[in-house]
Amino acid sequence: MGILLAVAAGCGRDRSITHGADGSSDWDRRLAAAIAIGIPLDSARAIMLRNGFHCELVTDSSRQLWCDKSGGGRFAVVRRRWQAVLNLDAGDRIAHVRATTGLTGP
Repeated sequence: MGILLAVAAGCGRDRSITHGADGSSDWDRRLAAAIAIGIPLDSARAIMLRNGFHCELVTDSSRQLWCDKSGGGRFAVVRRRWQAVLNLDAGDRIAHVRATTGLTGP
């Protein structure tokens, strides 16, 4: 029985681009590796959604894809938050990537 629980727990592990990215430099590096400059907006959005992010296209002075993800258990008081801002060029390709992470809670 214990072996089955261990196997089940291992299968549910976080394998997303945020796994283990608990600091700014880790998150900067992982996001840059996952989202290459020049890839199309649809491809970048698919990568972010597949990794558990919620994304929104923002068109203020420039077009950007804003993506946000929070980690931690259902009842966690303090959570880690990862954010990514993907700036787009005129052809809707990724022109610049910015990453931020931090803890939220009381």
